[in-house]
Amino acid sequence: MQAANNKFLMSLICLLCLITIRVTAQTNTADIMQLKFYYDSFEFDKVISTGDAVLKSGRQLTPDELEFLHQYMALSFYNTAQLDSARAHFLSLLSLDPDRELDPVNISPKIIDFFNEIKKDYLALAASPSQTPYTRYVVMEDLRPGAAWRSALIPGWGQFYKRQKTKGYLLGGAFWGSLIATGVAWLKEDQAHQDYLNSSATTDIESNYSIYNKWYKNRRTLMITTAALWAVTVGDAMWSPYARPSLAFQPDGGVVFAFQLRF
Repeated sequence: MQAANNKFLMSLICLLCLITIRVTAQTNTADIMQLKFYYDSFEFDKVISTGDAVLKSGRQLTPDELEFLHQYMALSFYNTAQLDSARAHFLSLLSLDPDRELDPVNISPKIIDFFNEIKKDYLALAASPSQTPYTRYVVMEDLRPGAAWRSALIPGWGQFYKRQKTKGYLLGGAFWGSLIATGVAWLKEDQAHQDYLNSSATTDIESNYSIYNKWYKNRRTLMITTAALWAVTVGDAMWSPYARPSLAFQPDGGVVFAFQLRF
């Protein structure tokens, strides 16, 4: 029964961690994914207004999210005969993925021809960005793989590496606190076990066994909790979003540097 309870506790902690990570990621991308729905429904104005709102919100977007956003905004601008704006968003898309190819199954040949012409000019435009109004992106390094192995070695280190000090203190502190408590419980269990083995009187045997059994159960529960906290800390370091510096060169030649805190 105790083993079943311990397994349930560990599974519950891991499940809560995964749910938290998934909900955070889905919340951040929900409105971006709406762009495809609007585009497939021929609501091009909604694609443009929603995409523009996301870009102006200052939210930190992943490269994949930016590519998705710029592609659907470019397609929508083309379908509303705003070719200059479509060109600007296609160029921003190419700054993120210079080898980008449009899907001929879902996109008309006219748009693909338009995109391919822009792609041919992209290298020349990249050398002289002031000639055409578009945003050039510099993709920053993803710190999550490095954060994961750091938290695997020293739980909490990965969160500090991602500049998430609050998470580092909470998750790292919980792990180390649990580990210390496990060590104390182990020492208590060992001492109680020795007292039990050295007992001679019947009443002492029963009393000392009860104490030993209590510390044995406490130690096992704390071991499982510590292992679960380690898994949660490593999983958070690997998959959870974090504050990433975003560097973008604007059409007027200015540079925008944004830093958004997330927890």
